[in-house]
Amino acid sequence: MKRVAILVETALASGRNILTGISQYLHEHDDWSVFHPTGHIGSTELSGLEQWDGDGIIARISNNTVLEKIRAKDVPVVDVLGNAENSPYPLVKCDDRAIGRMAAEHFIASGHRYFAFFGLDDERYSLERESAFTETVQSRGNFLDVFHISQSNPDASQWKSNLEKATDWLHSLPRPIGLMVASDQFGPVMMKACQRLNISVPEEISMIGVDNDLTFCDLCRPRLSSIEPDHIRVGYEAARLMDRLLTGTDKGTRQIETPPLTLHHRLSSDTTAVRDSSLVKAMQCIRENACLGVSVDEIALRAGLSRSVLQRRFREHLNRTVGQALLDVKLHRAKDLLNFTDLQLIDVAERSGFNYQ
Repeated sequence: MKRVAILVETALASGRNILTGISQYLHEHDDWSVFHPTGHIGSTELSGLEQWDGDGIIARISNNTVLEKIRAKDVPVVDVLGNAENSPYPLVKCDDRAIGRMAAEHFIASGHRYFAFFGLDDERYSLERESAFTETVQSRGNFLDVFHISQSNPDASQWKSNLEKATDWLHSLPRPIGLMVASDQFGPVMMKACQRLNISVPEEISMIGVDNDLTFCDLCRPRLSSIEPDHIRVGYEAARLMDRLLTGTDKGTRQIETPPLTLHHRLSSDTTAVRDSSLVKAMQCIRENACLGVSVDEIALRAGLSRSVLQRRFREHLNRTVGQALLDVKLHRAKDLLNFTDLQLIDVAERSGFNYQ
């Protein structure tokens, strides 16, 4: 029986999905005994590792302190984070550069000329996503701004501090702009900052996160678009590599990267970049009132335009009519209700602004 310790926290979807991938490998191989020490909810309790006597460790090595505790066990190790400098262990991780490029390419295709990145200055995954995002947009000669926060010393006041810093930063940015957030966990902070500044999402700031962590994506209003990395595959490949290390069949693997799965398009990035303030007002009115039965005349009044001028600008700048924009919002709402509620069709139709189910 192979005795393996799993040191992966579960507070975020990324960690839970890595554990899912490891579990999938265990379903196929029944010769493992797993030790997963836990502390308070969502954390990994490293003190339990001191008494553990086993054969190998799969861990998210977040810093050099964790690295030294793991190194003291003197067993084969597979890292599934890559945050510790000078780590001697093989690494299995997501292709974070591909994730950064995917977000940049989406914004470019949506017509954006201004871009921003919100990330962490002490996490490898964030820095790699930022690097590829930056390279992709700057190759087009476009404006880019980057803002960092740190997670090295989290405390109860950090959320408020991050919100204040994010609000000041967003206020300084040109608009419309495409904003990549390094992780979905910061999506609600950025949305709150936009609300404070009365910035319309997605018309003025189009936003994409990473991890497809529905706990955070669904808290955002509008719901947060997110790139889904393949953390399940990370867990599976890490377990498979550990098996090879324990049996002596690995041929010196140093790093395995899994490509991202997809970009989940939600309302936070569902727009074409426009620089016409009247169209921004019209799109915001449509997003907020389409399901309530707002008329084209009411939208034109909100935008400060005549009905005919509004229609002409929609066709010129957005390549669709006002009616099509209204229908898009209503269909988005209907799909969300069908996906995430148990409402009857007649209720879905009513809440989405349709007259018939």
